[in-house]
Amino acid sequence: MKEQFLKILVADDNPSDRLLLETMLSQLGHRVETAVDGQDAVEKFDPELIQLVCLDIKMPRKDGWEAALEIQKIAQDRVIPIVFLSGVTDPVVLQKCLDVGATDFISKPYSPTLVSAKLNAIARLLVLQNTLSEQRDELSLFNQQMVHDQEVAMSVYERITHSNCLSDAALNTLHHASQVFNGDVILAAYKPNGGMHLLLGDFTGHGLSAAIGALPLADIFFEWTEKGFLMRQILPEINKRLHAILPPNMFCAAAFVDINFANRTLAVWNGGLPDLLFFSGDTKEPKQIRSDSLPLGILNEGEFESNIELLSYDPSDYFVAFTDGVYEARTKDNKIRYNSALDPLYQGDIEGDPFTWLQTMLKQEGILDNPHDDISVLGVDLSLCVEGGQSEVVVEASELKREPANFAFRYELNADSLKNTDPLPYLLQILTTVPGLNKHSSEVFMILSEMYSNALEHGVLKLDSRLKKTVEGFAEYYVARDRQLSLLEQGWVHIDTQVVSNREGSRLIISVSDSGDGFDTAQANLNNFDHEKPFSRGLTLVNQLCESLTFSNQGSTLTVEYCW
Repeated sequence: MKEQFLKILVADDNPSDRLLLETMLSQLGHRVETAVDGQDAVEKFDPELIQLVCLDIKMPRKDGWEAALEIQKIAQDRVIPIVFLSGVTDPVVLQKCLDVGATDFISKPYSPTLVSAKLNAIARLLVLQNTLSEQRDELSLFNQQMVHDQEVAMSVYERITHSNCLSDAALNTLHHASQVFNGDVILAAYKPNGGMHLLLGDFTGHGLSAAIGALPLADIFFEWTEKGFLMRQILPEINKRLHAILPPNMFCAAAFVDINFANRTLAVWNGGLPDLLFFSGDTKEPKQIRSDSLPLGILNEGEFESNIELLSYDPSDYFVAFTDGVYEARTKDNKIRYNSALDPLYQGDIEGDPFTWLQTMLKQEGILDNPHDDISVLGVDLSLCVEGGQSEVVVEASELKREPANFAFRYELNADSLKNTDPLPYLLQILTTVPGLNKHSSEVFMILSEMYSNALEHGVLKLDSRLKKTVEGFAEYYVARDRQLSLLEQGWVHIDTQVVSNREGSRLIISVSDSGDGFDTAQANLNNFDHEKPFSRGLTLVNQLCESLTFSNQGSTLTVEYCW
């Protein structure tokens, strides 16, 4: 170790002792400043320059003990070793030296070897202290920078993951992080055709490493929902993106819910979360929607399957989902087990709505005060999930003054396109660029989706809508739809769209034709819409929204006119 030289202040009222020690220290390479007594030492002490103080105990004006206390006050947070000089061997006197903060003693008469050894030890202590101080300062700056970076990252994270409709009156959420960043995510977005998409996700781990995966997930969720993609299209895309970017030991357990206000249905996918609970007024115990799919990000694109369960709901029903931070609790012996406090919830033996009960239970059990995992709860009051529940889209006043240009286009889909392409998001993306029409995107999407579904399912695939009389029939209907679509070898759907504007107003004319045989249009009753009827309601809705609705080509062509 390289020898260290110090700036030393020596205070002794005996001139010969003071000169002797000054000479010895100077010969060892140290720089020495002398003081004639304790008061003189205090006046000459400069914490910016002096690194070591040597004080005689008995001195006039101020003894060594008094001087030591005042020097320590001047030094404040700086570490300045104090060595007492004395020929006294009384243990009481030496104890008092230690009590006032002495680092060591140098006995008189001085031994050059002993003085050199003690100073080298003190020099090594000072070097270590300076190194620790520098590291402390570096860590402090690093911590400040890290806190700043976390604040910026948190702001960006919250902007991305909270740009949604979580403020909707039908939704209740609890989002409790075990660290600064939350590995859980709750997303909600209105669909262009009414209703909403909901996603509750739980990434592996905690903190920033867990939260980072929420950014691409939220990006796809919001963008694809806004463009009108369906849940069965969004899920594979999210899985593909997470599988590509997440490390092998990381994934996202999630639940995706598609609420259709018009049909009063819930389409639910559960991939790795605790059982989702659907509380129906018909039964006491909730229906448990178990996970029958692997979490997002584990399987590759070809292996991923989205097993979706379809439920019909009444206004008195309630839906609740939560992450495993609620399902699991830490015992007194620090083991994780099933949270038995959830038993009343699973048995339906609760008062009030499930979300409020859950929130109260988590507080009473102390789980929120000492969470071992991120905790998130999503509650959906289905009595508020009705048509007209979506907020109006805000449109700039300057945009309302612009008149849309007249234009027309055709979208043709053959058998291969029908199997692999959903044209609705692309059509909607074009139409929502029309000034004034974008604020009606919900209605336009509903019109397009019902017309296209009617042409594809009943015209090309020849499915019977009466299958949807029951909940089981709904599932059977869509299984048959997917099976027949995958086997489709011939057939087509043509979508003709025209926008006409003049001083009197603007019109959107949509004509959808299919390769089917058509049907007896005289049997179509489009004037009475029945909420309780589980099928044949789509074209009735379209008829209510549009200025006109007409069939041609024996029912294989449907044309509507929408005015705004």
